[in-house]
Formats: sequence, structure tokens, C-alpha cells
Amino acid sequence: FMGSKTAPGADDNASGSANLLEAARILTMGTPPARTIEIYWYAGEEGGLLGSAEIAKDAKDKAKKVVGVLQLDMTLFAGSGEFTLGSMTDFTSQEMRDLLVQINRDYIGANIVEDKCGYGCSDHASWYRNGYPTLMPFEATVKGMNGNIHTARDTVSSTSNFRHSAMFTKIALAFLMSLSK
Repeated sequence: FMGSKTAPGADDNASGSANLLEAARILTMGTPPARTIEIYWYAGEEGGLLGSAEIAKDAKDKAKKVVGVLQLDMTLFAGSGEFTLGSMTDFTSQEMRDLLVQINRDYIGANIVEDKCGYGCSDHASWYRNGYPTLMPFEATVKGMNGNIHTARDTVSSTSNFRHSAMFTKIALAFLMSLSK
């Protein structure tokens, strides 16, 4: 997909991966949850959600009970303002977006702006297409997202906002704790 260009991926999507790793690290420090938590990293997102499509279809074929899917893709660029996030409404579920609003009210205090990608812009869409409840909080609105993704400029830089990104680890923890009871 990228040819010979270098695209380090600090934001797309190392930032979301780092949030998930930190949430997993913190969760292992407490009492094990009643439900199983699975964390996935997918291949072939930009090529058509290839990895997530296969995994989500396999889950559906096996009638796997999944109570919610959280997609953290890009979280490092506060392009709509620090602690303002985009809540994608396409290929996501109202009940999961309502849970995000509740989590935000109780724990985070961010500014949530509902927005749309306009297409299945990340791996949550594969799960949604297979009938699973999904949520995709995003670093900004689509209009405010990092313009350096898929380029050699997708690196940690002066525009990287780690406080903003840490908010997504908090969201992941609250989401996992809420759904794993």
C-alpha cells in the first residue's frame, strides 16, 4: 500500500496501540474481570480492513458472544482542541456511544463531538458489519485529524499531545471495566 515511502505511524496507529497496552498493563494489576477481554492488532487495515474482517467474521461464524468492541486508532493529535474527541457515529452502536457519554460524565470530562468518517474508516467497521456493538472515539473530528498520517511526518513531534492521548487510555479502562463485569 505505501510503496517505498516511510510512514513511521506514531499516530496512525501506534498511539491507539500504546493506549491499549497501557490499559492492559493496568488491568493486570487488579482483580481479574468476570468476562474475558481480548485485545487485537490487525493487519491490512488500509488495504480494506482485511485482518479485522477475517477475525470478526470468524467470531460471528462461531457465535462468539462479544458485548462490545472499542477501536482506538489515532489518539495523539489534538486537532480539535485538547481533550476534544470525535465520537464516530457511522459503523458504531448507539448503546456504546451512550456508554462513552456516561464514562465521560463520570470519569473523563472531555468534550465529545459526534462525527462521521463517511466510510468504514477503521477496524470497528468489520465488527459492526458482523452485528457486534462498536465504539470508536477518535483523536479529533475528521476535519481536525492529523494530516501527517501515511507520510514520513507521522512521528512524535511538537504537535504530539500525550496528555490528550492519555485520555484514551482512561476511556479504554472505563470501557473495559464497565463491560467486563
